[in-house]
Amino acid sequence: MFEDEKNLEKWKEAIEKQEIPKAPLENAILQGFERARHKQAKQRRWFRKRGVWTVVAAAILVFTFITSIRVSPAFANAIASIPGMSAIVNLIQDNKGLQLAIENEHYQAIGVSGETDDAKVTLEGIITDETSLVAFVTEENKTRSSNRYFTNFRILDKTGHELSNALSVTWNMSDDRNSTAAVEVDFDGKLPEEELIFETSISDAPDEEGKETIQIPFQIELKPVKKEQYIINETVEVQGQKIHVRSITIGAIKTAIEIEFDEGNSMEIFGFEDLRLEDEKGEIWTSIQNGVTARGTDNPNVNTYYLQSNYFKESERLTLKFNKLMAMDREDAFLIIDTEKAEIIRQPKDQRFSNLAVYGPYIEIELRGEPGYHHGAFSTIMDANGKELHTMTGKISIVEDDQISLGFDLPDEEYTNPLRLPLTAYPSYINGNVSIPIK
Repeated sequence: MFEDEKNLEKWKEAIEKQEIPKAPLENAILQGFERARHKQAKQRRWFRKRGVWTVVAAAILVFTFITSIRVSPAFANAIASIPGMSAIVNLIQDNKGLQLAIENEHYQAIGVSGETDDAKVTLEGIITDETSLVAFVTEENKTRSSNRYFTNFRILDKTGHELSNALSVTWNMSDDRNSTAAVEVDFDGKLPEEELIFETSISDAPDEEGKETIQIPFQIELKPVKKEQYIINETVEVQGQKIHVRSITIGAIKTAIEIEFDEGNSMEIFGFEDLRLEDEKGEIWTSIQNGVTARGTDNPNVNTYYLQSNYFKESERLTLKFNKLMAMDREDAFLIIDTEKAEIIRQPKDQRFSNLAVYGPYIEIELRGEPGYHHGAFSTIMDANGKELHTMTGKISIVEDDQISLGFDLPDEEYTNPLRLPLTAYPSYINGNVSIPIK
């Protein structure tokens, strides 16, 4: 047995003794953001990109090692080079698709570093599919100051031309100075074959421009994998609401499900609480907990939802299932606030919003949720004249089991009160029993 594998076995035995925490899987915290806000919080980021919305869940994960993972020597070497040895594995404990990729040795160890006087970044390795990649990165803050933030992750070609921005970044922080990140990026077409540059910026605050950058050259050497696509075109109905499943595309990193909600539906459907794939043995692949979870399109009725991938799992039968959807009457699906008066002007009939507070450009409002609800509530802000206000970050803090604090920063631009915030999530549900055979 390789020496690194022996060390890995010892590490596995040690962490197998840890207890699995009972906290919800959506404990989402952006690196350093809580130090800025001085609160303990569970967060979800949302932002608009190229005219369509994207929802990203970023999570700090502390789970026991899954003993069924069969690691290659290359992966063992990558783990052995990380302080604490468990950083990469902790990042994927809730993602069966990435675990399967590693089990099938679809992981490229890189181990190349770049550094400045203040920081060091190592590109440990990557997992790829046909058009995207997940990069695993370790970050070291070499100063005594905790105010160092790694931001603006990008992939460039050798000439410095930007090929892709990060869609999501998930951090696992071992201490104030050291962390590991999983950075997911999508390319417009197939994966580039030439030498690439992985770049990140270092700044004093998460929303500031980077003062310096670190660039790491690398080249993708993994064997290309071709996505599997299934054209479904089946319409189902849940409590009078029509849902059309267009297609399912399974890649090595994630499964994409394209769904269209009927324009004539009386309810606004925000999403699925239990969308999943199930094989003939009852094994289930659920939604992604740390990464891109959904994305809109130019058609407001068509969205793409992402599940963990079963690409490397042989299945005779595969079924798409869901039972619970988050939805509410369209006439109720918005919030109107006045930031000058710090006043809620209109909200849904059950009056779940309260305690609107305005701290300069930062807005905070409380939402009475329910156990298990850990979502945001809005991603678009319109002023009284119909002008859209673009904000890049949002925050969700679980104050109590059923009390949630939502916050966002307004952009530094003129606007007219009151503001209208169409809801993108809300603790209101409809139930059904949908099962669609895929193969």
